[in-house]
Amino acid sequence: MREELYAEIFVMEKEHWWFAARHQIVLDLLRRYLPPQNGERQKVADLGCGCGMMLQRLSQNYDPIGLDGSPHAIDFSSHRNVAAKLGSLPEDVPLERGAYDAVLLLDVLEHLKCDHASVEVAASLLKRGGILICTVPAHMWLWSARDAHHHHFRRYSRGQFSALFAQPSLHLELLSHLNAILFAPAAAWRLFVGAFEQNGVTDLKLLNPKLNSALRKIFAFERKMLGKVPIPFGLSFIALARKR
Repeated sequence: MREELYAEIFVMEKEHWWFAARHQIVLDLLRRYLPPQNGERQKVADLGCGCGMMLQRLSQNYDPIGLDGSPHAIDFSSHRNVAAKLGSLPEDVPLERGAYDAVLLLDVLEHLKCDHASVEVAASLLKRGGILICTVPAHMWLWSARDAHHHHFRRYSRGQFSALFAQPSLHLELLSHLNAILFAPAAAWRLFVGAFEQNGVTDLKLLNPKLNSALRKIFAFERKMLGKVPIPFGLSFIALARKR
């Protein structure tokens, strides 16, 4: 990811509707699929932790550790008083194997050439019965200069994403589209803008507070649908797999 994006993300990821809602969705899945045991804090590894906002939110109820390949990300995470290590998937992961109750890959795999090997390494970090939660951008027909600006290698089809979890050590318990309610206007906007844009300028911008709050609530509402109501379309995919 471009270095200047880390500073932008650090400033806005606490309040920006997309980050805040995605964090709510993931935290809800952790509560549902990883219930507390014996009052002990469960260990969660956030791979590709960025500037550490998710780690900060996890720290309220879990024992989190982050990993990121950018020194800028590690530096920004330190300002949030959360633990993060420098490393990169799939080769350089200085974390103990078989030690974590949950591992997160939140919009990370699209940045990696070796996505299948990275999922395999992420699974190796889990305890038996632990869960892996992944999110990725959906549909190559939505590809735009914005994806190139963020150093994406791909957007995923459902089949491509599902194939990443076809590993002996994992059982796929949930795979769904995400960001469905806002899909139509967002897709139309990206296709329209994508026909003209050249530089892939980031769309990470803080909106009017009322609009930002409304979009966060709309997106976060989908946490009530996941695993209960089929979501046939969306801007992203989300998967949850359990270590056998």
